[in-house]
Amino acid sequence: MNLVFLVSFILVLFIIVEISAIALKMTGMDLHIARFQALSALVTVGYTTSESEQVVKHHVRRRLIMVLMILGYLGTATIVTALIELMRHPLTLIQAGTAIMILLLAVSIASSRRIRIRLDKGIEKQLSRHRSLQKKTVEEVLHLDREYGVAEVVLERNNPLVGKRIVESKIRDQELFILAIDRKGEFLHSPRGNQILLEGDKLIIYGKLKNIYLLLCWDCKREDIISKA
Repeated sequence: MNLVFLVSFILVLFIIVEISAIALKMTGMDLHIARFQALSALVTVGYTTSESEQVVKHHVRRRLIMVLMILGYLGTATIVTALIELMRHPLTLIQAGTAIMILLLAVSIASSRRIRIRLDKGIEKQLSRHRSLQKKTVEEVLHLDREYGVAEVVLERNNPLVGKRIVESKIRDQELFILAIDRKGEFLHSPRGNQILLEGDKLIIYGKLKNIYLLLCWDCKREDIISKA
């Protein structure tokens, strides 16, 4: 192994990271986050960011990250072996010159925004044939987190929403949206504002979790609401 091989091998690893990042992006991740996750997996440093949860919950992303981890271990062993060989054998001018030319070419490509965009589009076009890379989880589509979520709220008899139309309930003023109503086995998708809410309705609501809790605990004392929120 010589310096040319080592430089070329490292560049190949970075290309693999870029391909993996675009693959992760096609599953719904932000490209910058995808690059960070892919690079973290390849260099096997581990990652504990909140974005890593998006990888764990998605089976396609988990497979991609597992492949990168394996390549990372193999790549580390190969690089260490190449460095040992370089220390045993002195470099020739041809090897050093070729390695420098490869590095300069790689830097010029990486610094050219136009070339990178074209390369990314080409990679994405090839990867687009795989349908599994085009899936998004519900959490990502709705941007669910600790503040926002989806929950079921069953309207009891004394709930102030019972008997009111959705538009009259002013539920949207509380940053809540009724996605559907489960009414005795009948599922009403995207109910309109003139839909009357009835006792026993099971509302599928998206919005602030704190405000959803207020609907569930509409008759709770204020100190209870504060302690639960």
